[in-house]
Order: sequence, then structure tokens, then C-alpha cells
Amino acid sequence: MAKPPKFIPKRNENGHWRLSIPAAFSNTGNRQQLFFKTHKEAKNAADHWKQQAANFGKQSRVIKPSLAEAAVQAEAMLKPFGVSILEVVQSYVEKERSNRASCIVSEAIKEFQKAHEHWSKSYTTAQTSRGRKLVETFGDRPLSSISAQEIMQHLSETTGGPDSWNLGVRLVRSFWRWAARPPRQWCNTDVVEHLETKRTESGEIGVINAKQVRALFAAAEKHFPEAVPALAISIFTGMRQAELSRLKPKDITSEGVTVPASSAKTRHRRFINMPNGLAAWLKAYPIGESVVPLNWNRKQKAIRRLAGWRVWSDLVPYVDPKLDNAAPESLPPWPKNAIRHTNASILLATGATLETLGFEFGHTGGSEMLRRHYAGVMPRKEALAILAIGPRGKKLKTIQAA
Repeated sequence: MAKPPKFIPKRNENGHWRLSIPAAFSNTGNRQQLFFKTHKEAKNAADHWKQQAANFGKQSRVIKPSLAEAAVQAEAMLKPFGVSILEVVQSYVEKERSNRASCIVSEAIKEFQKAHEHWSKSYTTAQTSRGRKLVETFGDRPLSSISAQEIMQHLSETTGGPDSWNLGVRLVRSFWRWAARPPRQWCNTDVVEHLETKRTESGEIGVINAKQVRALFAAAEKHFPEAVPALAISIFTGMRQAELSRLKPKDITSEGVTVPASSAKTRHRRFINMPNGLAAWLKAYPIGESVVPLNWNRKQKAIRRLAGWRVWSDLVPYVDPKLDNAAPESLPPWPKNAIRHTNASILLATGATLETLGFEFGHTGGSEMLRRHYAGVMPRKEALAILAIGPRGKKLKTIQAA
């Protein structure tokens, strides 16, 4: 039987008192050297450890055989990693205490949004969407239990191209940093600080072709017919999404579309003559009580995903159970502002002047910028093919190709 430790303080050359704690009794699982300025302090500590050792001896005599066997197995499993059972238990207890002091994701998201009612409408929409995705991914898990790898996986599954990824990173960081600050301290910011943004080609203009436009309309007609008018207005006018969301049914007549000054980005009223293609679509799918349907942002993402683009959508599994929220990596990412860029390219390809394009687009960057970005991007034949796309597969009459 092993002799119990004596815990005798010894004085060192610096005049301090040293107390040696064997690994079997230390809090760390490793041998400890404790130092004290006075003999009295060292003796009091020694008495404490003697009592600890006595208690340990009593407990060891009544330990259950099954617990002893489990401890031996655990020690063998931990040996290659150089850590003791006590270290592992202490780490687990510390983590569990942290989780219990944390806040579950769904409640934290609610508090975050409640505390920021001053956000702009667009930023509120972005944060609301990201918050919903975080809740769907992590449910009611404590924030402190979520790892950096899990956050990266979440962003990979809920974003498309570089622009979407970068926005997701900014939104998650903003939320996580808020949750980590006092008085909340629900998590640690280390898990989001490592996230890196992806490089984007700012000068590149992404457009979609006639086949891809037909796929968008087909997906909308089949699964979200209430979203067809908003999609058609986007494609045939190139209107900004923020301006589209503020349109009223009274702003759209047989003559064209009026963008009120209060709705326009430039705060100047403008009028867009009614395109023949848009007139045909609005006749087949009349505008109801609102121009854009409820959950328009979610529905347009679903339409893009169903049309073959790498776009995350929470609605897709509801219309096609065979599909997941996250689109496969094999699909192409949705180009930023693809519909607006496509419309501008169509107008220039079919003979519109830069001045007309600048006015109808509400563009303030100058004609040279429009020419540099959109001129020659789309062949005239492709532009006419898009303008000829009608409801339910019907081909519309357009101006003749030169």
C-alpha cells in the first residue's frame, strides 16, 4: 500500500516556502509546486492538502469497482494525448458552465434585433434573413457551444457566390460581437474573427441569357405565380429591388411605370415606358393588392434556385422535397445584380441611347460608365430572344433583328 504524502513545506534559497503537491492530488493532474512568503501560510496550505489526501483515501476505499474500471479505461484512452482524467473533467465542467451561462441562438437573435430598431430597412431585411438561417441551422443551441468550423459550414451552405459569402460574414460577425460584449458575454468572438472574405471582381458585369430567363419565368409560373408580376417588372425594366419593393399598383398603368421620387434612389421621379413584353406578362398575371408578394425576397431566391442557380433557399424543399436548402456546388453562383445588368445590356443591344438608359435606370454615374459596363455585353440576337419570352411559353413579337 502506497504511503500517504506528508506535505512538508521546505524553505528555498530565496527565503520562500515551497510545498510539493503530487500529481494524484493536484487540481491539474500534474505535479505542482506552490510557493508562499511565510512559513505560516505554507503550513496552513499543507494542512489543507493533508485533509484533502485523507478524504481522498477514504473515498478510494469505498469506490465502486465499475467506476474504478471506467477510470482505468479512460486513463488508457487519454494517455496518447498526454492529459489526465481530471484535466478532461475540468475542461468539460468549464465548458458546461459556459454553455449554461450563455443564451440559445433563437433568443439571442430576438434580443439582437430588438436592440437595433434603428437599422435601415434594407439592413433589417438582411439581418432578419441571416438570423432566420442561424436559427434553422443551430436551433436552440447555446451560442458558446458553436464552433468556428460549424459557422464556416453554415455560411458555406447558406450563401452563393463571393458577394453573398462576404455579406454573410459581415452579418454574422456583427451579431456575434454584440452577443459577446458585456453585459451579455454569451459567447467568444474568436469563432468569428477568423472568417475571411472572398475576393470579388468588382468590374465584372454578370448577365443571364434567354434560356436562363425562360427558366426563371417557368419556375415562377409553376411554383410562385403570385411572384410573376414582380419578376417580369424586374426583367423588363431593370428596376432596383429597393425601388420595386416600394412600388404601388397605382404606379403601373398601360402607358408605363412611374417611380415616385419618394421611392427612387436618386429621389427624382422618373417614368419608364411600358415594354411590350411586360405588358403581355401583366395581362396574363394581373397585379393584385401589392406589386411584390409577401416574402418576395425568399420567393425570388427559390425561383433562382429552381431555375438552376447556386442559391440558398429555405422554400425550395417545400415545393420539391428532393431538393435541399443549399444548392450543389456544381451549379453556377447567381451574378450580382444580374437582372438589372441584363436589362441594361438588352436596351443598348436593341438600339436604346445611353441617355435613355441613364434616365430609365435612374443612373447618375455618367454615360461613359454605362458604355463601359454594358455596351457590347449582349448580342442583339440574344437580346431579342429575351424580349420575345412570353407567358406560358408563348413567343412574343419583337422588333426585327438587324
